[in-house]
Amino acid sequence: MTDSTIGRIPAMKAVWMEQLRVVGLAIRREAGLAALVVALGSVAVIGISRLPVLQAIFNEDMQRLVFDPAESPWMFIPVLAALLLPIVVWKGERRFGDTPLWSMPVDHRRHILLKVTAGWVWLMAILAAFLAWATLTTMVSGGALGVDEVRLLLLDAAGASAGAPDAMEPVNWTTPWWQWVLPFTSASAAYLLASTLVLATARPLFWAAGLWVAGAVVLGIGEIWDIGWMQRTTEFVAWYIGGESFARGVQLPTGREVVWTLLPTVQMWMALSAFWITLGLAGVLVASGRPRNQ
Repeated sequence: MTDSTIGRIPAMKAVWMEQLRVVGLAIRREAGLAALVVALGSVAVIGISRLPVLQAIFNEDMQRLVFDPAESPWMFIPVLAALLLPIVVWKGERRFGDTPLWSMPVDHRRHILLKVTAGWVWLMAILAAFLAWATLTTMVSGGALGVDEVRLLLLDAAGASAGAPDAMEPVNWTTPWWQWVLPFTSASAAYLLASTLVLATARPLFWAAGLWVAGAVVLGIGEIWDIGWMQRTTEFVAWYIGGESFARGVQLPTGREVVWTLLPTVQMWMALSAFWITLGLAGVLVASGRPRNQ
């Protein structure tokens, strides 16, 4: 190092490229293991769909793959990966106290934000590769991309049980374009919220477990006391992260049918995405500005 380079702040492009490289190295082992699991799963799916011996072992539902990006497990897998990724991104790096973040030539807050952004870029790249691989697996196995079906929209639960003809409305449903974008927005929100916990708390897993327990308590209270707004809120959250929601089994005079209490819309997707992503961004910005002695 010469006198002319002492105290010189590196160019933003150089810092950004270095963060992309460092984060890529940090996640390479976990990403490789995940890719191996996905590849083995694809081999199993294709084998079940193509080999008569395996078809005889598994039931008929396992023989045809339907790739609907808004349904579980296609949605839940990216969200779960997004929740765990910040832990991998920041592993081995002290985030609290007098850490190396304060001795770098780049402002510590800018360093944190660049690292979070680099992790998000890698997440989007991995998610795009996963969805492309799932699409290829579906096509090779002879499955279906998206759904094209008639869904029963429940208008009156009591009337449906009694067989009232106007208690349900059949609706033609085809997977809309925005549901192919939904995994990216949901994963982005999950990644930002998880990054907030990692940056703001010394024990993010402890706080994550606490939030999960609190959510389970809220869900239980809503179900036990039949609190409508609480049930609907948990359904919205469950739908956005790829859980089972809005669809339920109902016993009708003609037999048991799957009905829908609500059909998702593009407005619902945009509103939920705006809310959760904004909340995650605000959390990361606040957590990145933490004072040095905390």
